[in-house]
Amino acid sequence: MGKFTKDEVIGILFAKLKPERNDVFADIGCGSGRVSAFFSPYVRKVYAVDNDLNAFKESEKNLASFENVEVLHMDGLEFLENYDCDIVFFGGTKNIERMIEVACRKARKIAVNAARIEVACGVIERMKSLGIFHEALTLNISRSYELAGKTAFKANNPVFMILGGKSCCTELD
Repeated sequence: MGKFTKDEVIGILFAKLKPERNDVFADIGCGSGRVSAFFSPYVRKVYAVDNDLNAFKESEKNLASFENVEVLHMDGLEFLENYDCDIVFFGGTKNIERMIEVACRKARKIAVNAARIEVACGVIERMKSLGIFHEALTLNISRSYELAGKTAFKANNPVFMILGGKSCCTELD
């Protein structure tokens, strides 16, 4: 499996964020660009941002056919200080607490995916201190495989999804 965001996780993210057609979506720490590619048909503009040169090159290649996606090789904090967006998704968590502070001044909705519980706890506390915390989820996805002619399941690492913002997210839980 790799480090990219799994389809099932993207599906839950999409259901929680409920983007509108006129929204500008920012994917900070976009990696391969999978989240950007998924959101692209549903929003006006997508910024796929990554500071890692290899991830930038991969996402630039993977997103070349999407007309409303702009791939940027820059630091997430620098992006947030200079661009406007309605929804921000953080797939990368370096300097996340400071980026949330900047993002909440501009974006209506913010989502963070974290693999480490300490990062998730820090994000929750920062969102609470800013008055923008909505909810946190632990997503546990297991995939089937054949075992002795039958079906068994192997678990992926859990993902912590933290949602917040001025007008976040699903109203009916």
